[in-house]
Amino acid sequence: MKNEELYIKSRMGNTNPFVVPDGYFDNLAAEVMNKLPEQPHRGLLLKMRPWMLAAACFVAVLFTATLYLMVPESANQSQMASTSIVSNDSYFDDAADYVMADNIDIYACLASDY
Repeated sequence: MKNEELYIKSRMGNTNPFVVPDGYFDNLAAEVMNKLPEQPHRGLLLKMRPWMLAAACFVAVLFTATLYLMVPESANQSQMASTSIVSNDSYFDDAADYVMADNIDIYACLASDY
């Protein structure tokens, strides 16, 4: 690394080739700010975005609560009861198919004393 730096210094010398005019950095920030384009005005839609989001959440909660309250409890309970009966019957049928038991085997098992 030092060899490279020594080589560059021997070829180019110690003079700084970059020159900046006097007082260039004194008002650089003000000039850059003047050259920037103006910020566009925010539209009404962008200003209303948080309120629109809050309204959408409120409508979603209201819709969900309405659906929950409109479903009659008796229909919901009868549907759950019929589902559990079907699932128990299908479980027994699946178990009987798995052990390959027919009616005679099932009767013999029920009649035995274990």
